[in-house]
Amino acid sequence: MIPRLLRVSVAVFALTSAVVCPARSAFAAAADSAATGARSGFGGIGGQLGLSQMTAADDYSDHAVQRMSFAGNFRYYMGRSVRWQVSPGFLWAAYEKRSTPAVFPDLNFPNDSTKDNNLTLVAPVTAQLQWVLRGRTFAWHVGAGAGAYRVWVESHRKVLKDPLSLRLHRGIYPGAVFEIGAERFLKSLSTTSIEVTAEGHYVFAKRDDQFPSGYDSTLMPVSLRLGVNYYFDLARFRKAAPAGLPGKKNAK
Repeated sequence: MIPRLLRVSVAVFALTSAVVCPARSAFAAAADSAATGARSGFGGIGGQLGLSQMTAADDYSDHAVQRMSFAGNFRYYMGRSVRWQVSPGFLWAAYEKRSTPAVFPDLNFPNDSTKDNNLTLVAPVTAQLQWVLRGRTFAWHVGAGAGAYRVWVESHRKVLKDPLSLRLHRGIYPGAVFEIGAERFLKSLSTTSIEVTAEGHYVFAKRDDQFPSGYDSTLMPVSLRLGVNYYFDLARFRKAAPAGLPGKKNAK
């Protein structure tokens, strides 16, 4: 009885191992495939397109309407869950037609009484440190950093001039950025991913002495974008050590 029970136990164990082990391997492979391309030492380039909204403050956000947002990125994985990212971008805000009084008289177009033809344009270049959580299907990330922001205000496609200071309304300002997103790698292209990103900026653009008439506050644009990333092993681009010159013998 006991030998028979042992034989049955061995058979059941062997059958269970044959079923469970491949299942565990498949689960591990699925988890790894979700993060394929997101490895230590890998770099990545990508581009995104979406919508932006100027949420603050004052003249910049008063009756602002959504417009397009663009961004590129270069990423480098320092470890399995940590990477840095450098990202240039561009976004802008327009204003509701025939509903918002002009912030101040436009010296080039004195008959304009509304913000109809005003545009606020922002070109950020940011650097972030990001933490990545990789799952079976998606790789999630959250990041924060700082950047330089070129901000300018146009009217009829010309840079607006402050009527008191006579300064053109443009400049480069410091700011901060926060980002959260999720990406999924393609099965057929394991180093290519599709990503959704939500991003917010805080730009220190207040300059009382330069722009006393208006458009003088911080900016808080937010964006929601969809894009594609491609990852690659940077080791492929490392130069090999230079070979010895031909015709010379090693010193003894």
